[in-house]
Parts: sequence; C-alpha cells; structure tokens
Amino acid sequence: MNPKSILLLYEGETEEEFYRRIINLKVPPRTIRISYSNLKGITTNINYKVLRKIYKHLSTNEGEDQIYVFVAVDREGDRSNDSPMDIGRLKKELSKDTVRVVDVIEVIATQDIECWFLLDIDNIFNYLRVPQNKRNPEKYSNTEAFNNRDLSNLFRQYNKVYLKGRRVDNLLDNLDLHRIYNSCQDLRDGINEMLKLI
Repeated sequence: MNPKSILLLYEGETEEEFYRRIINLKVPPRTIRISYSNLKGITTNINYKVLRKIYKHLSTNEGEDQIYVFVAVDREGDRSNDSPMDIGRLKKELSKDTVRVVDVIEVIATQDIECWFLLDIDNIFNYLRVPQNKRNPEKYSNTEAFNNRDLSNLFRQYNKVYLKGRRVDNLLDNLDLHRIYNSCQDLRDGINEMLKLI
C-alpha cells in the first residue's frame, strides 16, 4: 500500500464534481488514497480556511503520515492576478506544527474553473441545444478572457440556469473531459503532480 496520501481541497460543488471525474479518468484506482474536502468558497482569509481544513484532516486521519495537500482554487482574474493564497506562508505555518504534511500544491484555474469548461464549447452548445446558425465557437477561443458570469449569460440565452458553485452533473455528463484535460496545461500540471506520488 502506498504510504503517501492526497488531500484535495476545492472551492465548491462544481469543483468537487469536476475534479473527482478528472481524477477518476487520470489517476489509476487504488494507487493512492485521496480525500476530498470542500472549502465552501474563497474568503478574504483563504489561508486560515485551508489550514483549518488541513488540521481537521490530520486529526481525523492519524494513520496518514505523508500527506500531499492539493488546493484547487480560481484565480478570480487573469494571470496578472496573484494566487488568492500565500503558499509560502501556509507551508511555513504547517512546518511549525507537523511533519505529516509533505507539500502543499496549488491548482489554479484562470479566471475560474468555468473557463476550463469553455475549452469544450462545442459540447456546451450541444447541451444548450444552440441552433447551428447561432453557434460562434471562435468567440470563446481565448477561454481565459471569460468567467462564470459569461457562462451563466450563455445559459440564460437558451433558457437554462448555470450557478457557480452548484452541482453541475448534467453539464459535466455532456462535456468531453479528455478534451478539457488535454487542452488545459494548468490542470495537466496538477494531475501530473498527483501521478508522481504513485
């Protein structure tokens, strides 16, 4: 049994469903223990929220001694915006209290995870039943120029509702997750870091 384990912290229900599916596609089953925990949104003190979740995990999983924490968050802006977290500070704080957490790794969606969904705009159009003559995939070619509000507006145009942070099973069922994965370097980098642990 692999002595290493992963704790994946994520922003909301949307991220949970997405990352579980991507991990199921890319990380071979039963090769490493993976725990998931919802941060329930980003607040002004994200570092505190992340630390609290890590300490809770440590207290309820005492047998795990080599924990790699992955924190999946949205940048909430373009790449010129810094990460919402201070990874250096998190690592320093954890190093004072525990040796069980080996590393903390960010997986950051620019601007947000909905930008990644737009990498498969054709299937979003299919899901929304957008008539062929109304489809303009080129509009979404620079996915990082869009955010969750743009996806919500597209849904609204076709009498559907998209709410950030809510369950999106039906949408994800219709997306080509391999296409999204292959088109998104930041996502591939995060999964590759996981794969190094097995």
